[in-house]
Amino acid sequence: MASRIRAGPADEVKARPRGGGVERLDEFLAAAQVSVVDVTRGAAAGTRRLRLGGSTSGPVSYVVAVADRPDAATAIATEARLLAELGQRASPSVLATLPRVVARVSVGDRPAVVMTALPQARPGRPLAPLDHAYLDAVGGWLEALWASTAGLPEPVGLGREAADQLLARYCGSRQLAVALGAVHRARLRVEGLRLRRTAVHGCLCPSHVQVRDGAVTWVDDWGLAVASGEPLRDLGGFAVRIAGHRLPELVADRTGPAHAVRDFVRTGLDVLEVPAGRWRDVLLLAQAERAVSALEYGRTDQVERLATAADGLPPDSDDPEAAR
Repeated sequence: MASRIRAGPADEVKARPRGGGVERLDEFLAAAQVSVVDVTRGAAAGTRRLRLGGSTSGPVSYVVAVADRPDAATAIATEARLLAELGQRASPSVLATLPRVVARVSVGDRPAVVMTALPQARPGRPLAPLDHAYLDAVGGWLEALWASTAGLPEPVGLGREAADQLLARYCGSRQLAVALGAVHRARLRVEGLRLRRTAVHGCLCPSHVQVRDGAVTWVDDWGLAVASGEPLRDLGGFAVRIAGHRLPELVADRTGPAHAVRDFVRTGLDVLEVPAGRWRDVLLLAQAERAVSALEYGRTDQVERLATAADGLPPDSDDPEAAR
């Protein structure tokens, strides 16, 4: 899992905070000579991202994280603070892939932060997310992030709250009995492990990670990030998002694409000094967390995917020898 991060020159910033104060977004737009060209939902609940550029067809210069409701203001402040902290702690190779805070602004009465945007794509062969080279690049970036932000070891908590919430909601369900049992056993197997806390992105997925020519060149939307969290959440969360509807065949260890993601998780566990044989447990618990998150938006599709994956577990997956 050697690092394959490629650092590049930082983009020139056209506008900077004035005296550390807060200006209105329209003032920033005028000073930077840009306008809003696109709006997307942010990773953190109640936030959105405004993409700023000189034209709708040109490159995007900045991204603005905006709180859409009062209780989301904390997420905006936390993202800015986390990026500032990573600027002091992260290795140069990781730092080269991070947005930089340019200005604190307001959108009406809502707080917002302007950050540098994804640089214009460099020449290079685009990689599919299930390509070994793509996963190697993301794995190398994670390894560098973990190494430069590692803190003290603590017990693994992956899936603990999610397992409790799923059990409380679906206790007695025949359709989910196998899945609930599998998640419970996976939780018991990993909760006795300890690993170092690191910076955690919180929503690592292909839409937030740019990989170009075998290298991670940009990682954006740190709205769910924490400075000291459980690195298994990025490792497992990225794997289940990459797997998508293929998660059942991944857990069953079938097909070439499934093997690529399995190897990605096993290699990450090796780096974190967690038994590589616990890769299925990490996937099930990460999917349980994703299912609970989806339920908050009224979606049950991720619960159904968890159930299908658990149904496909091989008979020996609960064997303690499998963890070796």
